[in-house]
Amino acid sequence: MHATAAVRWLGAIACTFAAQVSAQSSPNADWACWYGGGGKLNCLLLKASDNTKLPVQPGQGNGEPVPEDAILIWQGGTELYDAIVEIPLMNDPEDMALVEQLAHFSVCGSAVDCSMTFVSSATELALLQESYSNLR
Repeated sequence: MHATAAVRWLGAIACTFAAQVSAQSSPNADWACWYGGGGKLNCLLLKASDNTKLPVQPGQGNGEPVPEDAILIWQGGTELYDAIVEIPLMNDPEDMALVEQLAHFSVCGSAVDCSMTFVSSATELALLQESYSNLR
C-alpha cells in the first residue's frame, strides 16, 4: 500500500517538472539585444505572445515602485514589435558578459518564459530577425 502511494507521489512530482520543462522550452517572448556604442544597449522584440499567463505586478524595488515602462517590457506584448528598447548605461562597458546579463534582466526580469539573444553585429541581428519573421 505504501509503495502505491509513493509511486503516485513520484508521478505527481514528475508531471510537475515536465510542465515546467515544457514551459521553459517555448518562451513567451524572445528578444535580441546588442551594444552599438553611445553608452546604451538596444533590444528588439522578435517574438511575443498575446496569451500572457500572469500580468507583471508593480512590485517594489529598494522601496521604489517599478516603472510602468519596465512592466510593459517584461510583459513582452506584441505592441513592442519593431520598436527598439534602449537601456542606458553609465559609460562604455568593458565586460560584455555583465552587459549581456544586464540586457537579459532588463527585457525579461525574472520570467522563465523569456529568452534573449545577445548579438554582436548587424549581420547577426538581421539573420536572427529573418529566422523569427516566419513565426509572426
